Amino acid sequence: MTGDANIEDEFYHVRTYAKKLRVRELNFNSEHLKAAENYYVGWVDLMGAGHAMGTSVQKTANFLARLHIAIERSRKGCGFEGRLLPINDGVFIVARSKRELMSMVGRTMIMLSANFIAIPRPHDRFLLRSGIAYGPVYFGDDLVPGLRPKQLREGEPFLDRVMFGPALIQAYRGEAAAPPYGVAIHESARAFCPLGEEPFRMTHWMWWAPNEDVNYPPRLPPLTTLKDCLRAELCNHFEWLTSSSIYHGLETNKIQQWRIACKQYFSLG
Repeated sequence: MTGDANIEDEFYHVRTYAKKLRVRELNFNSEHLKAAENYYVGWVDLMGAGHAMGTSVQKTANFLARLHIAIERSRKGCGFEGRLLPINDGVFIVARSKRELMSMVGRTMIMLSANFIAIPRPHDRFLLRSGIAYGPVYFGDDLVPGLRPKQLREGEPFLDRVMFGPALIQAYRGEAAAPPYGVAIHESARAFCPLGEEPFRMTHWMWWAPNEDVNYPPRLPPLTTLKDCLRAELCNHFEWLTSSSIYHGLETNKIQQWRIACKQYFSLG
C-alpha cells in the first residue's frame, strides 16, 4: 500500500465529514450569478486610523465618529439614494450617477475639511483621502439565487450588506494616488460612464471647483477660499508632523511626499 493510500485511509472519516458539511451547510452555485450593472464607487478613507487605534481609544472614537457623521449628514443633505458600505475607518459609496456620487463625496470632503480647519490642536486632527472608480458592482441580492437549500434563500437576509466587484477594489486601491483631502480618479471612471453622462476628465477631482451638477450644502463660503485655507492649514500640520514624527509612526519622507502632493493638488482653481 502506497504512502498516499495510507493518508487517504487515515483521513477518510474527516474527508467524508467535510464533503457532507460542504454540501449541506455551505452549498452555493455561482452559475446563478447574472451580469452586474455598472456603478460609480467612491471610497473615503481615514489615513493613519490603524496607528490611532493602537495608541488612543479617545482619538480613534473622535476620528471614526466624525467620519461617519459626515457621511450620514451628506446622505441626508443631498437625498442620496445609492448604497453605503461602512468598514470601520472607511466607507464605500455606490451610486448610479456621477452627480449622485460627486454630491456625496463633495459634501463629505467639505464637511471634514471644515472640521480639520476648525480644530485648534494639531494632535486632534485627522487626514483622509478618497478614490473613485466606475464599473460592475455585485450586491448580496445577486448571490441569493445561488443559495441552497431553499430555506436559506428565504431566511434572514444575511447577505444584504455584501458588495463586491472590480469597481470597489479599483476605488479602494486608487485612493493611494490622492493627497490628503484629495480625490483620485481611477482610469475606469475616466474612460467609461453611464449613457448621457460625461466621464471624469482628469486623474484627480478638484472637489472645491464650483460645479452645477453637485448638490452643495447651504451657506458655504466660496469653495476656492475654503480650499486655500485648507491648504495653509495642511502645510502647518505637515510641519508639526515632521517635528513630532516619532509619535505618529511616520517616516519624514512620507510627510514630505504629502506636502508636495497637496501643494500641487490644491494649486489649481
